Amino acid sequence: MESDKNGSFDEKYLLVAKADNVKHISSLLRAVNFKDVGVCFATEHGLKIVVEDSKCVQANTFIGCEIFQEYQLSDDTVAFRVDLNTLIECLTIFDGCSTNPSFTTALKLTYKEYGSPVKLLLEEGGIITDCSLRTMEVFDILDFSIPAESTISKIILRSSDFKDILSDIDSTSDYVEFMFSEEPQFFKISTSGIAGKCSVEIPSKSEIMEQFVCNATITVKYKYKQIKPFLKCMNISQKTLIRTNEEGLLCCQFMVQVDSHTCYLEYFCTPIVDED
Repeated sequence: MESDKNGSFDEKYLLVAKADNVKHISSLLRAVNFKDVGVCFATEHGLKIVVEDSKCVQANTFIGCEIFQEYQLSDDTVAFRVDLNTLIECLTIFDGCSTNPSFTTALKLTYKEYGSPVKLLLEEGGIITDCSLRTMEVFDILDFSIPAESTISKIILRSSDFKDILSDIDSTSDYVEFMFSEEPQFFKISTSGIAGKCSVEIPSKSEIMEQFVCNATITVKYKYKQIKPFLKCMNISQKTLIRTNEEGLLCCQFMVQVDSHTCYLEYFCTPIVDED
């Protein structure tokens, strides 16, 4: 299988990707960088980076092949683990260095064979630097999903407003409680910390709510430290879609506009199980 945009395929590599502006890519990676290591999957549709924590949280960022000016793949799927901190540090190596605000950093990423390092060639204003990142073997990752037929509730909000609400909740609380009410229709966020109990109720007709679907009232608790990384995603996204199933599995999808294209961040979180 081969995906080739504006260039002849080089059979020496499993993956070749070129981008004129690396800023969007580094922003998408930062949004899911709550753990050190991520798994990169390359398919004909583009790159998917998966980050997990304690088998109960998973974040995915999807960087479509249309974001790259050239994207070539010599296998159906290419996968490797990489240190995200180091990758982001390399991609942002020119940040703050240029005196010309019109300059952008161009990237050429190559991956030769399984077990080999990922090579990055970055260029800005005629200055070139190259980086080599060690890759690691891919272990099994969790298969989180909420099929449409299993969805109990689904809402779409403006990311900027939802971020303001989450930023204001009591950070001393161990948990965040989400309630999706069928009748009357509203979405409520509750916490309980040093400052006492606090809740914010958003009616389905609120101006920040674009869509509200709830088939049954459901109340679920999640650990605050697992919800907090949402804020990074909302910093760069325009809309947030929240879905839950009957078991309380939470799926948040964040729509990010990159020039004329749309990229997505996805975040799964398992609920707190009541001991009683």
